[in-house]
Amino acid sequence: MMAYKSLPKVNVSSQIVAAILATAAGAGTFIGIRYMVKNLKQGLREKNALYEGNPAAYATQLKMAFENDTWFGWGTDEEVVFRTLEEIPGKAMFSKVQNAYRDLYGNNLAADLKDELSTEDYIQAMQILNSKS
Repeated sequence: MMAYKSLPKVNVSSQIVAAILATAAGAGTFIGIRYMVKNLKQGLREKNALYEGNPAAYATQLKMAFENDTWFGWGTDEEVVFRTLEEIPGKAMFSKVQNAYRDLYGNNLAADLKDELSTEDYIQAMQILNSKS
């Protein structure tokens, strides 16, 4: 019995609290760095959107076409979408446009195309993209 009493007391709750705090600090650091990198990428994309032929410029044109405010106040400008898709030189560039769109707007371009266009228009957009080499 005496040996039991002489053992140092281990406070499990303080170890658990320390582990939780360390985990929270690590998660907070990760989220903070991720936020800074995302903002940096978005800022670079926005700067590059000013240059014609840049993937960010195509992404911006598509987003503007999706958010077109007609005199009715809603609607996608399908002509601009098709014209922009036709201007994209190839599949490799379209992949870069998708990445730029995600960096700028936080959305998937293919999903937004499907949401913004009617079924017939979406099929036409996919035909334009599939015709590229």
